Amino acid sequence: MGRSVRRETARVPLPDAADPTGDRDGDRDGDRELIAVTEHWFLERGIPHFIEHYRAREDVFTRALPVLTLVFLVELLGAANFAWVWWANLAALVAGVAVAVGLWAAVNRMRGRRWSQLPDTVGPVELAAFVLIPAVLPLIGGQVISAIVTAIVNLVLVGLIYLTLSYGLVPMTRWAVVQTTKQLGAVAGLFGRALPLLLLFTVALFINTEVWQVAASLDGLLFWMTVWFFVLAGTLFLVLRLPGELGKLRDQLTGPALVEACAGTPMAAPAEELEPEGAVEPVPLGKRQQGNVLLVLFFSQAVQVLLVSVAISLFFFVFGLFAIRPEVIQAWLGDIGSDTLATWHFFGRDIELPRALIHVAGFIGALSGFYFTVYVITDSTYREEFFTEIVADVRQSLAVRNVYLAVCRRAGR
Repeated sequence: MGRSVRRETARVPLPDAADPTGDRDGDRDGDRELIAVTEHWFLERGIPHFIEHYRAREDVFTRALPVLTLVFLVELLGAANFAWVWWANLAALVAGVAVAVGLWAAVNRMRGRRWSQLPDTVGPVELAAFVLIPAVLPLIGGQVISAIVTAIVNLVLVGLIYLTLSYGLVPMTRWAVVQTTKQLGAVAGLFGRALPLLLLFTVALFINTEVWQVAASLDGLLFWMTVWFFVLAGTLFLVLRLPGELGKLRDQLTGPALVEACAGTPMAAPAEELEPEGAVEPVPLGKRQQGNVLLVLFFSQAVQVLLVSVAISLFFFVFGLFAIRPEVIQAWLGDIGSDTLATWHFFGRDIELPRALIHVAGFIGALSGFYFTVYVITDSTYREEFFTEIVADVRQSLAVRNVYLAVCRRAGR
């Protein structure tokens, strides 16, 4: 890996021998290339806050600008009122566009820019314009409630965009799935230890009349609120536990261990070059970096709990579909959520799918996920097997970050 990186760096055009600054310029170009590759590596692992000078206004909301622009244009229709005649709506839309353009021009002038200039960065002023300008437009049609709802929706959208892009939730989830796949043996072993007691517990619940009555009576919003109650409870257990795991990363790698940790990463060659010179310094994590690492640990655990919950739900769905006959469900529930969603024939028998079965399977799956979360937190063998691997991966990222920062200093960034 180290030799291949050096060959790629060597492709930078060689300077003229008479130019004493040419070597430095070539080295800096190679460093910039390595920095860009490493920053992409951080993004792929769901730790974008390890990137130096990573800022929301330059690195997050600028990527979301096309989405924000599309939403902004659609919300220009908020000036219309469908209770009006067409020409009144057309006039309101024209007035809305004029108001939006006028406010946008005013924002640009306040920033010392041309009135029509698109933003190079998206900061508090641009975000405030995105939230407030579409909210003002419904007031043209006298729609006060619509204006308030538009402002709230835009504010929530900005928050979701920041959370998703700033912390790289999509690549982080992909990385967590890959880690879970790599640890299938450990997860299967843990599941094998937890499954017998878990099945005894959940089967006893599944054939319990009261559980069916409770789950079947939870219609719509109440059912999902109950499921999310277990999700939030499990999340609370993880949030309380994971900072302790993060404490294991306080002692960062140095010396040959750092070079070994960087093997197979974009910073493999610079680590071999800079570590003997003492140019690589352990840099403690800031608050944003710590939050990013905690999210990585949380997502890696959450993916496993989700897989277990889905597997248990599917197991009881299939089991109940064949083992719990409609007449039994009718005797248990009476008129409480016993309506049938679908019916089909299977080897000469009628198989019915009651809504209650879906609710019971989902309810027990959520409860099993909560039980599994508590089990993996309190099981010392699992923590040793799984978290050792996860912490080793995060420690590798810390080693790469320290070398990356040293290269950034050398490149004058």
